[in-house]
Amino acid sequence: MIGLLIMTHGELAKGYLSASELISGKAENIDSLGLFHETSIEDFKEAAAEKIQMLDQGEGVLVFCDIFGASPYNVTAQNYHLLKGKVNYRSVTGVNLPMVIEAICSRETMELDQLAQYIQTVGKEGIKELFETMERKD
Repeated sequence: MIGLLIMTHGELAKGYLSASELISGKAENIDSLGLFHETSIEDFKEAAAEKIQMLDQGEGVLVFCDIFGASPYNVTAQNYHLLKGKVNYRSVTGVNLPMVIEAICSRETMELDQLAQYIQTVGKEGIKELFETMERKD
């Protein structure tokens, strides 16, 4: 099973995990990690590397980050050299709840690269504006 790690600023990662459990039930092999003012980047980087390694059961890990180019993303990129050859992982930014839920539901039927691509599509296609959607149906 592909492991899932949600990394964000503050409590957002924990919120995504909590919300996904409310909708799709308690999932295995998923964790969250938040960056806070009192956390050094080095400690955050080490915690991320530990969680990625812990979540790997041989099929890889998909890491969700909140913002492209921000600290959770940068730490994931920096860990590439540390984890290269140890853990196969991919990182997708712009995490949203539909992406997390779909990853939970699809990770046992897809390879890591396929799941990373699919989740990006889910994230993009899940962005809608209410009235534009209603106008299309009229």
